[in-house]
Amino acid sequence: MPRQNLTPGALYKLLNDELRAKRRTSCQCRMPLPYLIERPDEVSANWRIGTPAPCLNGCDAVIGEIAARLWPSYDLHDPIAVPVKEDQPAAPATPATERSRA
Repeated sequence: MPRQNLTPGALYKLLNDELRAKRRTSCQCRMPLPYLIERPDEVSANWRIGTPAPCLNGCDAVIGEIAARLWPSYDLHDPIAVPVKEDQPAAPATPATERSRA
């Protein structure tokens, strides 16, 4: 089944909407931004997300599950982005407690 091409904003909205539907209402976790990668093989998606911040409510695990479920269905379409090589991971997310102090 061919993947649907989504802009970075549309892919982020889809991911974030899924997280909002599945997380506890009291939690303020956010979906990490998707970024373009060099496709490692023909069956893999061309995007990844940043590392989610640890969460006592388990949002980090939910975020991983959402991304894994959507990878087979969507590709990131960003004609001006330079793909990141798979062996260069994105910077980890800042935990919510540190964001609130800033």
